[in-house]
Amino acid sequence: MLVTRTEGRAGHMGGMTTLHEARTALSAVAARTADLIGASPDTAAAIPGSPWTVREAAVHLAVIGVRYAGMVHGEPIQYPPLAPEDCARRDDELNADIAERRPSELAALVRDGTKRLLAATASCEDARDVLFDGGVVLPIRHLVGIAVAEHLLHGYDMAVATRRPWRIDPDHAVQGFLACRARDGRCLDPLTGDGHAASYVVELTTGQRYAVGLADGEHRIDEPGSLTVGCTVTADPVALLLVGAHRLSRWTGIALGLFRADGTRPELMLSLDDLFRFPGVCGPHPTQEVVR
Repeated sequence: MLVTRTEGRAGHMGGMTTLHEARTALSAVAARTADLIGASPDTAAAIPGSPWTVREAAVHLAVIGVRYAGMVHGEPIQYPPLAPEDCARRDDELNADIAERRPSELAALVRDGTKRLLAATASCEDARDVLFDGGVVLPIRHLVGIAVAEHLLHGYDMAVATRRPWRIDPDHAVQGFLACRARDGRCLDPLTGDGHAASYVVELTTGQRYAVGLADGEHRIDEPGSLTVGCTVTADPVALLLVGAHRLSRWTGIALGLFRADGTRPELMLSLDDLFRFPGVCGPHPTQEVVR
């Protein structure tokens, strides 16, 4: 089980994203997702390695927009615990509330959910915080960024299921990854996090850099130079998002040159992903390497 280990605000990525940037990314990605769903020949198509079909993924994205807009308005959160089994059960309950199967109508639901979230955040300031699932307090830009990640990853899942192309813009991947990582730092896996002490700098190929410090289940995200670093990881943000959400094997990323490690302890790169998971974010985790 994944457990919350720190109190207060989740990790901050040094202001590398803004609410305006996150909202712009969500508007673009959600439009593509809705178009993909609307053009789907079969919403009953199974997503490889996942218990969901295209229909479930589409409904999930529609619900995300409505739920996240509710968080902005101060409505009660619907995922109090973040254990994977609890999140999976709640996902299924919410998906069951919408019986729609027609591609055009599912696409309309996704557009409506996104419209609600964009409207709810239109007048918000970057400094605004919101209460997220599991009682995590997040900057509002990261709430929208997590919605971006949801659309990128489930769009990827549905594209694989329907054998359609799905290009992920690296800048959009940055929005999604950094938001998920900020939220994810509140939940470390005790099986891998306890007793682990290490520090990393992650350099994205799009130019962003941040430091991660870990010690006995405590997590810290800071500016580069603030920690004594044992490992510097250079990574493609699209690959980093896919690996973190179990859509791509880290070994495939390494083999393709999408990840590189330097420093006194480069082997630490192999353990970094094991310490973080996206419970309750991005639906059930498909088996890695879903691309056939």
